[in-house]
Amino acid sequence: MTRQEELRIRARRRQRRRQARMVRRIIFSVCLLVILILCIYGHHNHKRVENLGSRINKLEEQLKKNQSERDKLQEQLDDTKKQLKEKQEELEKNQAAVADDPNKPNVYLTFDDGPSENTDKILDTLAKNNIRATFFCIAQKGADNESRYKRIVKEGHTLGMHSYTHDYKTVYADLFSFEKDVTDISDYLYKVTGVRPKYYRFPGGSSNRVSKVPMAECIRYLNQSGLTYFDWNAQNDDATGKKYTSAQLIQHAMKNVRVAGSNVVLLMHDEQTKTATAEALPKLIRQLKNAGYDILPITDKTPLVQHVSKDSVS
Repeated sequence: MTRQEELRIRARRRQRRRQARMVRRIIFSVCLLVILILCIYGHHNHKRVENLGSRINKLEEQLKKNQSERDKLQEQLDDTKKQLKEKQEELEKNQAAVADDPNKPNVYLTFDDGPSENTDKILDTLAKNNIRATFFCIAQKGADNESRYKRIVKEGHTLGMHSYTHDYKTVYADLFSFEKDVTDISDYLYKVTGVRPKYYRFPGGSSNRVSKVPMAECIRYLNQSGLTYFDWNAQNDDATGKKYTSAQLIQHAMKNVRVAGSNVVLLMHDEQTKTATAEALPKLIRQLKNAGYDILPITDKTPLVQHVSKDSVS
């Protein structure tokens, strides 16, 4: 082998070694680049996983919160449905208590001069029997009586007026006194209950003979004021001055109711001294029902019972 050939062989070997080193460097660089890319990609995916995990946690918390709110809303809905059902039942009960049965004679229980401590017992009896009555009240002051006025209205009874003072000399002193008394009791009951009463009962009735002002003038004032007055055509005789027992009051009431006919306004009293009237009420209600009477409160549909007709006054 010549010297030149030997040199060429060495040169080719050196070239191959340089090329091999170059290839190794390229491969190494490529590997590093791949590793770097994988690291970057892995880090990016890790962040994405972390973000997705965080979102999943938030969504799970929101889901729990929504479920909790849904459960609360469901509870509120169930409670509202329950209240609605109770109100509907109460409404149906109230409507039944004031509905007029055309196949039965009607009797309207009315209580004058209250409220008093006996009012509570009367209201309890009426509630127990699902019956509505009419209370012609005067101005009885005090927190206990104010609660009784409110209970009368709340439990669906008819709130009527029976003068402010029930003092004949004051009420019937003259027309101005009568008008003022009507205004005073109307304003007082409205202030206490929020209800403006529209039914009136004259102290002593529309045919009383103690008034110094002609009753026709008082009736005319009520007519012009849009107020309706009711007298009575039966009573239990608890205001005669005699101390009747509960049994006697029931006997008198039933006798007078039968005489009055099919449209009966029964007068009773709700005073502190009329305990026997309150005690007689449960049995009186049973006897009226057994006798076939429909027991109702006074409303706009109630036929007028007036000793002196409003139409007789022009």
